[in-house]
Amino acid sequence: MPGAAPRARIALFVMVSAAPLVARAAEEGQGFAELRGAASLGVSGEHLQFVERVRPTFTSQLSERIKLVATIEAALTEGRNLQDELRRTFDEAGLAPLFAQAGCTWPEPASSFFHVTGASDYLSVDRLYLDWYGEAVDVRAGRQALHWGSAQFFNPTDPFPEVLLAEPWRPRRGVNAARAHVAFAELTEATLVAAVDDTLTRGRAAARLRAHFAGVDVAASGAWRGGDAWLAGVDLRGTLGVGWWVEAAVHPTAGHVHEEVAAGVDYSFPVLERLVVMAQYYRNGAGEVHPSVTARAAGLAGAAGPTCTGATPFGGAADPFAPFTLARDYLLVSVVVQVTTDLSVTLPVLQNLDDGSAVAIPTVSFAATDWLELWASAQVPFATWGGGGELKPRRGDLIVQAGPSRVDLAGLVPTATITLWTRASF
Repeated sequence: MPGAAPRARIALFVMVSAAPLVARAAEEGQGFAELRGAASLGVSGEHLQFVERVRPTFTSQLSERIKLVATIEAALTEGRNLQDELRRTFDEAGLAPLFAQAGCTWPEPASSFFHVTGASDYLSVDRLYLDWYGEAVDVRAGRQALHWGSAQFFNPTDPFPEVLLAEPWRPRRGVNAARAHVAFAELTEATLVAAVDDTLTRGRAAARLRAHFAGVDVAASGAWRGGDAWLAGVDLRGTLGVGWWVEAAVHPTAGHVHEEVAAGVDYSFPVLERLVVMAQYYRNGAGEVHPSVTARAAGLAGAAGPTCTGATPFGGAADPFAPFTLARDYLLVSVVVQVTTDLSVTLPVLQNLDDGSAVAIPTVSFAATDWLELWASAQVPFATWGGGGELKPRRGDLIVQAGPSRVDLAGLVPTATITLWTRASF
Protein backbone atom coordinates (compact mmCIF):
# COMPACT_ATOMS: atom_id res chain seq x y z
CA MET A 1 0.00 0.00 0.00
CA PRO A 2 2.59 2.53 -1.11
CA GLY A 3 0.22 5.53 -1.05
CA ALA A 4 -0.69 5.16 2.65
CA ALA A 5 1.99 7.53 3.95
CA PRO A 6 1.17 10.44 1.60
CA ARG A 7 -2.58 9.96 2.16
CA ALA A 8 -2.07 9.94 5.94
CA ARG A 9 -0.07 13.17 5.80
CA ILE A 10 -2.65 14.81 3.51
CA ALA A 11 -5.51 13.72 5.78
CA LEU A 12 -3.84 15.18 8.85
CA PHE A 13 -3.02 18.40 7.00
CA VAL A 14 -6.68 18.75 6.01
CA MET A 15 -7.75 18.12 9.61
CA VAL A 16 -5.33 20.73 10.99
CA SER A 17 -6.41 23.29 8.39
CA ALA A 18 -10.14 22.67 8.62
CA ALA A 19 -10.56 22.20 12.37
CA PRO A 20 -10.66 25.94 13.29
CA LEU A 21 -13.18 26.61 10.48
CA VAL A 22 -15.41 23.71 11.51
CA ALA A 23 -15.17 24.79 15.16
CA ARG A 24 -16.31 28.30 14.30
CA ALA A 25 -19.20 26.87 12.28
CA ALA A 26 -20.40 24.78 15.22
CA GLU A 27 -22.44 26.29 18.02
CA GLU A 28 -19.30 26.23 20.12
CA GLY A 29 -15.87 24.91 19.14
CA GLN A 30 -12.40 24.90 20.57
CA GLY A 31 -9.23 22.83 20.54
CA PHE A 32 -5.59 22.93 19.59
CA ALA A 33 -3.03 21.94 16.99
CA GLU A 34 0.35 20.77 18.25
CA LEU A 35 3.81 20.00 16.91
CA ARG A 36 6.13 18.00 19.16
CA GLY A 37 9.69 16.74 18.83
CA ALA A 38 11.64 14.50 21.21
CA ALA A 39 15.28 13.43 21.33
CA SER A 40 16.21 10.25 23.21
CA LEU A 41 19.85 10.47 24.27
CA GLY A 42 22.10 7.44 24.69
CA VAL A 43 19.91 4.98 22.77
CA SER A 44 20.65 2.80 19.78
CA GLY A 45 18.69 2.99 16.55
CA GLU A 46 16.57 6.05 15.81
CA HIS A 47 17.03 8.92 18.29
CA LEU A 48 14.41 11.45 17.16
CA GLN A 49 10.63 11.37 17.16
CA PHE A 50 8.18 13.91 15.74
CA VAL A 51 4.45 14.18 16.35
CA GLU A 52 1.84 16.31 14.59
CA ARG A 53 -1.49 16.44 16.39
CA VAL A 54 -4.79 18.28 16.10
CA ARG A 55 -7.55 17.95 18.69
CA PRO A 56 -10.74 19.95 18.07
CA THR A 57 -13.70 19.83 20.45
CA PHE A 58 -17.22 20.61 19.29
CA THR A 59 -20.15 21.42 21.56
CA SER A 60 -23.81 21.62 20.65
CA GLN A 61 -26.51 22.73 23.09
CA LEU A 62 -29.39 20.45 22.07
CA SER A 63 -31.77 21.87 24.67
CA GLU A 64 -31.71 23.83 27.88
CA ARG A 65 -30.57 20.78 29.82
CA ILE A 66 -28.86 18.59 27.19
CA LYS A 67 -25.47 19.17 25.57
CA LEU A 68 -23.51 17.07 23.06
CA VAL A 69 -19.70 17.19 23.16
CA ALA A 70 -17.27 15.54 20.71
CA THR A 71 -13.47 15.63 20.64
CA ILE A 72 -11.65 14.26 17.62
CA GLU A 73 -7.92 13.62 17.66
CA ALA A 74 -5.71 13.11 14.61
CA ALA A 75 -2.00 12.47 15.11
CA LEU A 76 0.90 11.24 13.04
CA THR A 77 4.23 10.06 14.45
CA GLU A 78 7.54 9.77 12.63
CA GLY A 79 10.93 8.60 13.83
CA ARG A 80 11.66 6.53 16.92
CA ASN A 81 9.15 3.77 17.59
CA LEU A 82 9.62 1.56 20.65
CA GLN A 83 8.06 -1.46 18.98
CA ASP A 84 10.46 -1.26 16.05
CA GLU A 85 13.45 -0.80 18.36
CA LEU A 86 12.34 -3.70 20.54
CA ARG A 87 11.94 -5.99 17.54
CA ARG A 88 15.36 -5.00 16.24
CA THR A 89 16.91 -5.72 19.64
CA PHE A 90 15.29 -9.16 19.84
CA ASP A 91 16.29 -10.03 16.28
CA GLU A 92 19.90 -9.01 16.93
CA ALA A 93 19.88 -11.31 19.98
CA GLY A 94 18.74 -14.22 17.82
CA LEU A 95 15.30 -14.53 19.44
CA ALA A 96 13.28 -14.70 16.20
CA PRO A 97 12.98 -18.55 16.38
CA LEU A 98 11.91 -18.39 20.05
CA PHE A 99 9.15 -15.89 19.29
CA ALA A 100 8.05 -17.87 16.24
CA GLN A 101 7.77 -20.98 18.43
CA ALA A 102 5.57 -19.00 20.85
CA GLY A 103 3.29 -17.98 17.98
CA CYS A 104 4.31 -14.33 18.13
CA THR A 105 3.56 -11.86 15.35
CA TRP A 106 4.74 -8.29 14.99
CA PRO A 107 2.55 -5.67 13.31
CA GLU A 108 3.50 -4.83 9.75
CA PRO A 109 2.12 -1.31 9.11
CA ALA A 110 1.42 -0.33 5.52
CA SER A 111 3.38 2.87 6.12
CA SER A 112 6.57 2.14 8.04
CA PHE A 113 7.34 5.87 8.02
CA PHE A 114 4.17 6.89 9.90
CA HIS A 115 3.57 3.46 11.54
CA VAL A 116 -0.01 3.37 10.22
CA THR A 117 -2.09 0.88 8.27
CA GLY A 118 -5.50 2.55 8.33
CA ALA A 119 -7.32 5.66 9.52
CA SER A 120 -7.82 4.19 13.01
CA ASP A 121 -4.05 4.39 13.54
CA TYR A 122 -4.04 8.18 13.37
CA LEU A 123 -7.68 9.26 13.79
CA SER A 124 -9.90 8.70 16.82
CA VAL A 125 -12.94 10.04 18.63
CA ASP A 126 -11.47 10.55 22.10
CA ARG A 127 -14.57 12.19 23.62
CA LEU A 128 -18.19 11.74 22.57
CA TYR A 129 -20.81 12.20 25.25
CA LEU A 130 -24.17 13.68 26.16
CA ASP A 131 -24.58 15.82 29.25
CA TRP A 132 -27.94 16.13 30.99
CA TYR A 133 -28.31 18.64 33.82
CA GLY A 134 -31.05 18.12 36.40
CA GLU A 135 -31.93 19.92 39.61
CA ALA A 136 -29.89 17.59 41.82
CA VAL A 137 -28.56 15.02 39.34
CA ASP A 138 -26.17 15.49 36.39
CA VAL A 139 -25.63 12.60 33.97
CA ARG A 140 -22.91 12.15 31.37
CA ALA A 141 -23.11 9.21 28.96
CA GLY A 142 -20.53 8.31 26.35
CA ARG A 143 -16.77 8.35 25.92
CA GLN A 144 -15.41 10.71 28.57
CA ALA A 145 -12.49 11.42 30.89
CA LEU A 146 -12.91 9.95 34.39
CA HIS A 147 -10.64 10.76 37.29
CA TRP A 148 -10.90 11.36 41.00
CA GLY A 149 -8.61 11.63 44.00
CA SER A 150 -6.76 14.38 45.91
CA ALA A 151 -3.18 13.15 45.63
CA GLN A 152 -0.71 14.37 43.02
CA PHE A 153 -0.30 12.12 39.93
CA PHE A 154 -0.69 8.87 41.92
CA ASN A 155 -4.34 8.36 42.90
CA PRO A 156 -4.94 5.07 44.76
CA THR A 157 -8.75 5.51 44.79
CA ASP A 158 -9.05 6.27 41.07
CA PRO A 159 -10.91 3.36 39.37
CA PHE A 160 -9.40 4.29 35.97
CA PRO A 161 -5.84 5.31 36.90
CA GLU A 162 -3.33 7.02 34.65
CA VAL A 163 -0.01 8.55 35.69
CA LEU A 164 0.85 11.47 33.39
CA LEU A 165 3.89 12.69 35.33
CA ALA A 166 6.25 12.13 32.39
CA GLU A 167 3.76 13.19 29.69
CA PRO A 168 2.56 16.72 30.53
CA TRP A 169 1.20 17.15 26.99
CA ARG A 170 -1.22 14.21 27.07
CA PRO A 171 -4.92 14.43 28.04
CA ARG A 172 -6.44 11.53 29.94
CA ARG A 173 -7.75 8.69 27.82
CA GLY A 174 -11.47 8.49 27.19
CA VAL A 175 -13.54 5.84 28.98
CA ASN A 176 -16.81 4.39 27.66
CA ALA A 177 -19.11 5.09 30.59
CA ALA A 178 -22.30 6.47 32.05
CA ARG A 179 -21.69 8.72 35.05
CA ALA A 180 -24.27 10.18 37.42
CA HIS A 181 -23.37 12.98 39.82
CA VAL A 182 -25.92 13.36 42.65
CA ALA A 183 -25.99 16.29 45.09
CA PHE A 184 -27.71 15.28 48.35
CA ALA A 185 -27.01 18.50 50.23
CA GLU A 186 -24.77 21.54 49.97
CA LEU A 187 -21.65 19.65 51.13
CA THR A 188 -22.52 16.02 50.28
CA GLU A 189 -22.46 14.41 46.84
CA ALA A 190 -22.14 11.03 45.19
CA THR A 191 -20.72 9.87 41.85
CA LEU A 192 -21.84 6.60 40.25
CA VAL A 193 -20.12 5.13 37.18
CA ALA A 194 -20.89 2.16 34.93
CA ALA A 195 -18.29 1.53 32.22
CA VAL A 196 -17.15 -0.91 29.57
CA ASP A 197 -13.71 -1.41 28.04
CA ASP A 198 -12.86 -0.60 24.42
CA THR A 199 -13.63 -4.14 23.28
CA LEU A 200 -17.14 -3.77 24.78
CA THR A 201 -16.69 -7.11 26.56
CA ARG A 202 -15.65 -6.23 30.12
CA GLY A 203 -17.90 -4.24 32.39
CA ARG A 204 -16.68 -2.00 35.20
CA ALA A 205 -18.43 -0.03 37.96
CA ALA A 206 -17.41 2.53 40.56
CA ALA A 207 -18.97 4.75 43.21
CA ARG A 208 -17.72 7.66 45.32
CA LEU A 209 -19.40 9.43 48.21
CA ARG A 210 -17.93 12.81 49.14
CA ALA A 211 -18.75 15.06 52.10
CA HIS A 212 -17.23 17.99 54.02
CA PHE A 213 -16.72 17.86 57.79
CA ALA A 214 -15.01 20.53 59.93
CA GLY A 215 -12.92 21.89 57.08
CA VAL A 216 -11.93 18.46 55.72
CA ASP A 217 -13.10 16.93 52.43
CA VAL A 218 -13.82 13.23 53.01
CA ALA A 219 -14.53 10.74 50.22
CA ALA A 220 -15.11 6.99 50.25
CA SER A 221 -14.73 5.01 47.01
CA GLY A 222 -15.37 1.53 45.75
CA ALA A 223 -14.91 -0.06 42.33
CA TRP A 224 -15.30 -3.33 40.49
CA ARG A 225 -12.79 -3.48 37.64
CA GLY A 226 -14.02 -6.69 36.07
CA GLY A 227 -13.46 -10.33 37.01
CA ASP A 228 -12.18 -10.56 40.57
CA ALA A 229 -10.47 -7.15 40.60
CA TRP A 230 -11.87 -4.79 43.26
CA LEU A 231 -10.93 -1.54 44.96
CA ALA A 232 -12.01 0.17 48.19
CA GLY A 233 -10.52 3.44 49.38
CA VAL A 234 -10.76 6.67 51.33
CA ASP A 235 -9.59 10.15 50.39
CA LEU A 236 -9.03 13.02 52.86
CA ARG A 237 -7.99 16.59 52.06
CA GLY A 238 -7.75 19.70 54.23
CA THR A 239 -5.72 22.71 55.31
CA LEU A 240 -3.77 23.14 58.54
CA GLY A 241 -1.44 26.01 57.76
CA VAL A 242 -0.36 23.87 54.79
CA GLY A 243 -2.50 21.92 52.41
CA TRP A 244 -2.51 18.19 53.14
CA TRP A 245 -4.04 15.00 51.74
CA VAL A 246 -4.17 11.28 52.45
CA GLU A 247 -5.49 8.90 49.81
CA ALA A 248 -5.45 5.16 50.47
CA ALA A 249 -6.97 2.05 48.93
CA VAL A 250 -6.92 -1.71 49.23
CA HIS A 251 -6.99 -3.90 46.12
CA PRO A 252 -8.41 -7.42 46.61
CA THR A 253 -7.45 -9.06 43.30
CA ALA A 254 -7.17 -12.73 42.37
CA GLY A 255 -7.03 -13.82 45.99
CA HIS A 256 -4.32 -11.31 46.91
CA VAL A 257 -4.77 -8.03 48.77
CA HIS A 258 -2.37 -5.13 48.52
CA GLU A 259 -2.50 -1.56 49.74
CA GLU A 260 -1.79 1.69 47.90
CA VAL A 261 -1.24 4.98 49.74
CA ALA A 262 -0.39 8.56 48.79
CA ALA A 263 0.04 11.24 51.48
CA GLY A 264 1.43 14.72 51.04
CA VAL A 265 1.53 18.42 51.81
CA ASP A 266 1.90 21.59 49.76
CA TYR A 267 2.43 25.27 50.51
CA SER A 268 2.22 28.43 48.41
CA PHE A 269 4.66 31.32 48.90
CA PRO A 270 4.13 34.94 47.74
CA VAL A 271 7.25 34.85 45.56
CA LEU A 272 7.14 36.30 42.03
CA GLU A 273 3.65 35.51 40.74
CA ARG A 274 3.47 32.31 42.80
CA LEU A 275 5.75 29.64 44.25
CA VAL A 276 4.31 26.28 45.29
CA VAL A 277 6.28 23.47 46.91
CA MET A 278 4.92 19.95 47.36
CA ALA A 279 6.08 16.70 48.91
CA GLN A 280 4.24 13.38 48.73
CA TYR A 281 4.97 9.85 49.91
CA TYR A 282 3.61 7.07 47.72
CA ARG A 283 3.46 3.37 48.58
CA ASN A 284 2.69 0.63 46.09
CA GLY A 285 1.95 -2.42 48.19
CA ALA A 286 2.13 -4.68 45.12
CA GLY A 287 5.71 -3.65 44.44
CA GLU A 288 8.98 -5.22 45.52
CA VAL A 289 11.92 -3.63 47.28
CA HIS A 290 14.18 -5.23 44.67
CA PRO A 291 12.17 -5.93 41.48
CA SER A 292 13.52 -8.75 39.38
CA VAL A 293 15.39 -8.05 36.16
CA THR A 294 12.66 -9.96 34.29
CA ALA A 295 9.95 -7.71 35.76
CA ARG A 296 11.87 -4.63 34.68
CA ALA A 297 12.33 -6.02 31.17
CA ALA A 298 8.65 -6.91 30.91
CA GLY A 299 7.73 -3.40 32.07
CA LEU A 300 10.06 -1.90 29.52
CA ALA A 301 8.61 -3.99 26.70
CA GLY A 302 5.04 -3.33 27.86
CA ALA A 303 2.47 -3.07 25.10
CA ALA A 304 5.27 -2.65 22.54
CA GLY A 305 5.94 -6.39 22.44
CA PRO A 306 4.52 -8.77 19.82
CA THR A 307 1.16 -10.52 20.01
CA CYS A 308 1.78 -14.10 21.14
CA THR A 309 -0.37 -17.19 21.53
CA GLY A 310 2.19 -18.88 23.78
CA ALA A 311 4.40 -17.89 26.70
CA THR A 312 7.49 -15.74 26.21
CA PRO A 313 10.24 -14.70 28.65
CA PHE A 314 8.79 -11.17 28.62
CA GLY A 315 5.33 -11.94 29.96
CA GLY A 316 1.86 -11.99 28.47
CA ALA A 317 -0.82 -9.35 28.00
CA ALA A 318 -0.36 -6.12 29.90
CA ASP A 319 -2.59 -5.54 32.94
CA PRO A 320 -4.60 -2.34 32.26
CA PHE A 321 -4.57 -1.58 36.01
CA ALA A 322 -0.96 -2.53 36.73
CA PRO A 323 0.82 0.01 38.98
CA PHE A 324 2.92 2.60 37.21
CA THR A 325 5.86 1.70 39.45
CA LEU A 326 7.59 -1.61 40.23
CA ALA A 327 9.10 -0.94 43.66
CA ARG A 328 7.31 -0.18 46.93
CA ASP A 329 8.21 3.21 48.40
CA TYR A 330 8.57 6.57 46.65
CA LEU A 331 8.92 10.27 47.42
CA LEU A 332 7.58 12.83 44.94
CA VAL A 333 8.70 16.44 45.44
CA SER A 334 7.81 19.34 43.19
CA VAL A 335 8.46 23.05 42.85
CA VAL A 336 6.22 25.20 40.66
CA VAL A 337 7.29 28.78 39.96
CA GLN A 338 4.96 31.15 38.15
CA VAL A 339 7.65 33.62 37.12
CA THR A 340 5.28 35.92 35.22
CA THR A 341 1.71 35.54 34.06
CA ASP A 342 3.11 34.03 30.85
CA LEU A 343 6.16 32.06 32.07
CA SER A 344 6.13 29.11 34.46
CA VAL A 345 8.73 26.54 35.54
CA THR A 346 7.92 23.16 37.09
CA LEU A 347 10.41 20.71 38.60
CA PRO A 348 8.98 17.41 39.86
CA VAL A 349 11.40 14.74 41.10
CA LEU A 350 10.33 11.14 41.73
CA GLN A 351 12.67 9.35 44.16
CA ASN A 352 12.61 5.57 44.62
CA LEU A 353 13.21 5.12 48.35
CA ASP A 354 14.01 1.42 48.00
CA ASP A 355 16.92 1.46 45.53
CA GLY A 356 17.94 5.14 45.38
CA SER A 357 17.15 5.73 41.70
CA ALA A 358 15.25 8.87 40.70
CA VAL A 359 14.04 10.92 37.75
CA ALA A 360 13.68 14.69 37.39
CA ILE A 361 11.23 16.15 34.88
CA PRO A 362 11.87 19.90 34.53
CA THR A 363 9.30 21.68 32.37
CA VAL A 364 9.12 25.27 31.15
CA SER A 365 6.03 26.78 29.52
CA PHE A 366 5.64 30.18 27.90
CA ALA A 367 2.45 31.75 26.60
CA ALA A 368 3.76 33.67 23.60
CA THR A 369 0.28 35.00 22.75
CA ASP A 370 -3.25 34.32 23.94
CA TRP A 371 -3.41 31.40 21.47
CA LEU A 372 0.21 30.12 21.16
CA GLU A 373 2.16 28.26 23.87
CA LEU A 374 5.76 27.04 23.79
CA TRP A 375 6.95 24.18 26.03
CA ALA A 376 10.22 22.45 26.83
CA SER A 377 10.56 19.40 29.06
CA ALA A 378 13.17 16.79 29.92
CA GLN A 379 13.32 13.44 31.70
CA VAL A 380 16.64 13.03 33.46
CA PRO A 381 17.16 9.79 35.44
CA PHE A 382 19.85 9.68 38.11
CA ALA A 383 20.88 7.73 41.22
CA THR A 384 20.77 9.54 44.56
CA TRP A 385 22.41 6.53 46.18
CA GLY A 386 23.04 2.85 45.41
CA GLY A 387 24.38 3.19 41.87
CA GLY A 388 21.03 2.84 40.10
CA GLY A 389 17.85 0.81 40.01
CA GLU A 390 14.32 1.04 38.64
CA LEU A 391 14.29 4.66 37.45
CA LYS A 392 17.95 4.65 36.37
CA PRO A 393 18.85 1.05 35.56
CA ARG A 394 22.35 -0.27 36.02
CA ARG A 395 23.87 -1.83 32.91
CA GLY A 396 23.55 -5.29 34.41
CA ASP A 397 19.83 -4.74 35.01
CA LEU A 398 19.31 -4.42 31.27
CA ILE A 399 20.84 -7.77 30.28
CA VAL A 400 18.18 -10.50 30.34
CA GLN A 401 18.58 -14.22 29.79
CA ALA A 402 15.88 -15.35 27.33
CA GLY A 403 16.17 -19.05 26.56
CA PRO A 404 19.65 -19.66 25.14
CA SER A 405 20.22 -15.97 24.37
CA ARG A 406 21.29 -12.94 26.35
CA VAL A 407 19.36 -9.81 25.40
CA ASP A 408 20.95 -6.41 25.99
CA LEU A 409 18.15 -3.84 26.43
CA ALA A 410 20.50 -0.93 27.17
CA GLY A 411 19.89 0.58 23.74
CA LEU A 412 16.20 1.00 24.55
CA VAL A 413 16.68 3.10 27.70
CA PRO A 414 17.58 6.79 27.20
CA THR A 415 20.10 8.46 29.47
CA ALA A 416 17.82 11.49 29.09
CA THR A 417 14.92 12.58 26.92
CA ILE A 418 14.35 16.15 25.75
CA THR A 419 10.95 17.17 24.39
CA LEU A 420 9.96 20.46 22.73
CA TRP A 421 6.46 21.29 21.59
CA THR A 422 4.29 24.17 20.52
CA ARG A 423 0.52 24.32 20.79
CA ALA A 424 -1.81 26.67 18.95
CA SER A 425 -5.27 26.95 20.49
CA PHE A 426 -8.39 27.92 18.57
